[in-house]
Amino acid sequence: MRVDRTEFLRSLIDTAGHGLEIGPSYNPLLPKSAGFDVRTADYTDAEGLRAKYLDNPHVDIAMIEPVDFVVTDRGLAGTVGERALFDYIVASHVIEHTPDMLGFLKDCEALLKPDGVLLLAVPDKRHCFDVLHPWSSTGAVLQAHLDGRRMPSPGAVWDDRAYNAVRGGAIGWSIGGQDPLRFFIDLPDALRALAKDTADGGYVDVHVWRFLPSSFRLIVNDLHALGEIALREQAFHDSVGNEFYVTMSRSGAGPDVDRLTLALRTLSENATIPV
Repeated sequence: MRVDRTEFLRSLIDTAGHGLEIGPSYNPLLPKSAGFDVRTADYTDAEGLRAKYLDNPHVDIAMIEPVDFVVTDRGLAGTVGERALFDYIVASHVIEHTPDMLGFLKDCEALLKPDGVLLLAVPDKRHCFDVLHPWSSTGAVLQAHLDGRRMPSPGAVWDDRAYNAVRGGAIGWSIGGQDPLRFFIDLPDALRALAKDTADGGYVDVHVWRFLPSSFRLIVNDLHALGEIALREQAFHDSVGNEFYVTMSRSGAGPDVDRLTLALRTLSENATIPV
């Protein structure tokens, strides 16, 4: 029997607590209108989100709720301005967009109460437009943090324009999808898109990071081992559709296997991609 995604994700946290949902946009997991004690953070306010989706026939803009924190250059924790505030933080398909993934995790850690939980829904690169990209490494995550990245690098933007793919015309697909793969746009269009991005000079929203389930678990494990974050894996749920789920907390025990096993599983997972 297929489990309802919303019910499943809510089951991974104590929704009776005070929470923060990052980037809920038009599809909040924990809508305020349903009585959840939750605040929201996004890159723009509700008016900006409604304008963005106004002409999209697949979006019900009535589902867009007030945004409590519009994230600025101060980062998530700096924008919220108060530490140890939340019992839980939920971020669905957010972490892969963050220019500084380690900084994002540090911000979440700062905002959580000592026993707080971070819930992440993360796209599995095997089953979405990231399929032709290499998976991200801990070293790249560390470098972005050392560089103080506030915007995706030109290289990340180029990779998005030139290597994103569709399978059977879809940007995401379920496990086992075998329709033909092709680039989302051809090379001349990618060059034109990059030229426009460069000329505009503004923030370009792309997937900066790409993960397989085991590669993500390995990165998080390594960041904790390096002393960069106190958060550890608390629970992991393997991919359903085109995403997997991880909860993190200070009391998390970490993965139930060693680093080498996670690295070898990453290789095995990537090898399952039908070509």
